[in-house]
Amino acid sequence: MKKMKNMNISNIKNKNTSEIKKYFFDYLKDINYKGIFGIANFSSVFNHLISEQQNRLKKILKDQFHAFITTGSIISIGICYDIKIIENINHVNQGIIDKDRWEVYGNEYDHINNLLRKISSDIALIFNGIAIPPTTETPPSDVTNVTDYFAKTISHRVVAEFSGLGWRGKNKLLINEKYGPAVRFASILINIPLLQGRKRESECFACRACLDICPILNNKQSLDDYREHCRKYHIRFESYFKVCGKCIKACIYNSIYKDIFYLKE
Repeated sequence: MKKMKNMNISNIKNKNTSEIKKYFFDYLKDINYKGIFGIANFSSVFNHLISEQQNRLKKILKDQFHAFITTGSIISIGICYDIKIIENINHVNQGIIDKDRWEVYGNEYDHINNLLRKISSDIALIFNGIAIPPTTETPPSDVTNVTDYFAKTISHRVVAEFSGLGWRGKNKLLINEKYGPAVRFASILINIPLLQGRKRESECFACRACLDICPILNNKQSLDDYREHCRKYHIRFESYFKVCGKCIKACIYNSIYKDIFYLKE
């Protein structure tokens, strides 16, 4: 009887997971984008978030929180950049950095966020979940320190990491074995039986591609908070979207995996 019950639960998990996954990849097919999909154990993610983000989840879930700690999941969905977009990052034209081309990447960053916001909301509505959009709605002008963002969202990278979608790189981004760090993420809280992934250990090994392109990353151990230095660099760059991406491009083109990332196909 116990064996039969376990088989039934396994079948339910497979069915639920397949339905949600199919819905997501059908959406990607319609918009002609590539992406990745995974599911993390809610409790594992919660225990690895900073306190501000743990409090955010408690506030979102309210009376459902304890049930999620016991049986809940967090779906991780990622949409990938096209290689032609990545090429625009830090592009030099006649010895001068082409900011207009760089801004093409900034525009796509915003566009993919909007795509993720839509599909995460759709999945949450159809499958009775709660969507957590890819970025906070807080305007950069209202932020005086990177810590101002912390209580307004959760780390989608942690969710993706515990979904088994990749490992945390030296640039602190999620590195997927197919698409590298050229992926934007959103998350969906859900409490139905699903097949959950497992965290992967880093596979960057001795690679330094992202560190060599960015002095902030290269010296992050000696900085009080490298993320705040990164934010200030974006402001000095004077990009409307306040995004950089140099470490992403370096990983795609110069890392130990540069010849096997599928992003170039």
